[in-house]
Amino acid sequence: MHSKPPKPDKREYTLMIVPHHAKSVFSVRIPIKTVKYAAAALGICLTILSGTMLSYRYQANIATQEKMELTQLREVNSKQYSQLEELARTTAQLQEDMVRLNQLDADLRRLVNSDDSTGASRSAPVRVGNHNGLGGPESKPGINELNNLVQELGTSVKEREQSLLALKNSLIEKNERLAATPSIWPTNGDITSRFGWRSSPWGVGSDWHPGIDIANDTGTPVVATADGVVANSTWYGGYGKLVEIDHGNGIITIYGHNSELLVAPGQKVKKGETIAYMGNTGISTGPHCHYEIRVNGTAVNPSSFL
Repeated sequence: MHSKPPKPDKREYTLMIVPHHAKSVFSVRIPIKTVKYAAAALGICLTILSGTMLSYRYQANIATQEKMELTQLREVNSKQYSQLEELARTTAQLQEDMVRLNQLDADLRRLVNSDDSTGASRSAPVRVGNHNGLGGPESKPGINELNNLVQELGTSVKEREQSLLALKNSLIEKNERLAATPSIWPTNGDITSRFGWRSSPWGVGSDWHPGIDIANDTGTPVVATADGVVANSTWYGGYGKLVEIDHGNGIITIYGHNSELLVAPGQKVKKGETIAYMGNTGISTGPHCHYEIRVNGTAVNPSSFL
């Protein structure tokens, strides 16, 4: 009589194991609670593992994004640094330009023989007193503003330089004309005969005198009354030992009756330079300098130049 197999316990799982080679089959009974606990533990492990993986991926994405942002920031900083370096070089060049303009301004002041007594400049209002009023909000300009400022300064520097150069050239030309225009006395002494009609020094009638006579001791220095080039330095008839200087613009000066000549034809002379010594050569009644000015070949009164 066969006995009935036992009914499986619903609180257990039966695991049948069938080995190879026809060996006996055996079973393993696992309580259902154990299976449930194992399933719950496995679920928890999977949840934790999934959360860990998600957290790792999230952190990895953040790190990658931060790395990209850092790289971009470095590139931006490098670009800004390069721009700032370029602005620094440009500013340094502008400073050199301003130094050159200041020197040009000083040259112009020397040319016009004027000292800076107004306390003013072309780029600022007149300064009055010793007040020290400062103010205004702090501001840090951006690169674009600095670029615009540099461009404006560069344009201003060029315009001012052109204006100052034009003024300097104009003053140089004016000074050259003044230097080449007779304006000083040729020597020291007494005026013994003026320009125009006069009583003849020989006591007979009158004659036309084309210059002025300045009398002094023999050997008194005679100087050029303006810059020019020596046209003649020789004996010339009644003038005796004569120096003739061409000053350009049709102006010529003549110095007659000298005892000694110190210059040669073709030589450049400056205003105030000694060119001869006073004498009594030629048709003369005593030591003196005959000083004559001719404009386009016509003798004019030297007094109008003195």
